[in-house]
Amino acid sequence: MREIELKAHAYRWQDVKARLESRLGEGGEVHKLDRYLRRPGEDVQAMRLRMNNGSLEFAVKRTHSGPEGEDNEEYEFSADPREYERALEFFHVLGLEDFFIKKKDGWQWMDGDAHIELLSVNTLGWFLEIEVLLPFGSSEEEEAMARNAISSIMDEGGIEESDYESRAYRDMILEAEGGIQSKPYTR
Repeated sequence: MREIELKAHAYRWQDVKARLESRLGEGGEVHKLDRYLRRPGEDVQAMRLRMNNGSLEFAVKRTHSGPEGEDNEEYEFSADPREYERALEFFHVLGLEDFFIKKKDGWQWMDGDAHIELLSVNTLGWFLEIEVLLPFGSSEEEEAMARNAISSIMDEGGIEESDYESRAYRDMILEAEGGIQSKPYTR
């Protein structure tokens, strides 16, 4: 699937949450802990292990970022969350090493095809993330419709275009937290 995604700083996150709740109801809680792995000597992620509200997910992603947000190709599958440590060991034996850890906590909503998350991310602050999934091979018209829907939700949340963030969380985390993190996984 292709992700059409946009994120923005939610400096007044309480106001954003109130606006979303007034239109979409109470959001579901989000608790994600992502551990990114890379090949030794490379400065890009090879894969992600995610604990997502008690589920274990694996993903690889090809990211294409620009001023209008991200357009990603993502391939993922799930496994028994009790297998986290074995999976991590498996990928370490394959030669992958820890790269960084991302922790997200907040709320989520659905608005049609748009998945909306209001999240506190590591030490970076609060963000509003909106994504729409499109099948591979979608038309430019479908992509434009997804981007318009995302922009509309951002507007309804009280987010200004000047708050949009085009940098990847990876870059912001590595800059803010000083490089590779090899913290042990904690639940």
